[in-house]
Amino acid sequence: MKMTTVTSEIRIDASREKVWDVLADLGTVSVWNPFLADSHYTSEAKEGVDASRHCDFPDGGYVEERAIEWRPGEALTLDIYGTVPFAPFHGGYSLVDDGDGTIVTGAIEYELKSDVPVDPQEVERQNREEVLPLLLASLKQYVETGEPMPMPVKELEEIRDANVI
Repeated sequence: MKMTTVTSEIRIDASREKVWDVLADLGTVSVWNPFLADSHYTSEAKEGVDASRHCDFPDGGYVEERAIEWRPGEALTLDIYGTVPFAPFHGGYSLVDDGDGTIVTGAIEYELKSDVPVDPQEVERQNREEVLPLLLASLKQYVETGEPMPMPVKELEEIRDANVI
């Protein structure tokens, strides 16, 4: 099976450094990511390649993530493993200055596990139209206002039922 890549971008009204500071604080991702109930570091390293974290979903599921690319102020890529229906699964962000703001591109690259009974096109559609845009909108809101975006329970249930996260 071939790898599927989904990307989305958003403009955040903040400096690249401010956006990077939020993304690079791996252990606190659950503060702004509405898909997560909790998160914490699992490595001694708090930054750089091999920094890692554990993320809990509201339904009791979890993922482990470790940095495999770390370019301060520019790009971050994570290897995501654990209870996700993908193997392999990488997710990341790249940052580009845009006047007094920042263009953030989010990207996920994955291959569905062969034993997961889901429609690959539906998973791709949900990642492209729902998951990644909501994740970036949540990042934008948190960076710009300091306030997290709550996840509507109905949307979370629909996304989880489709085995997208």
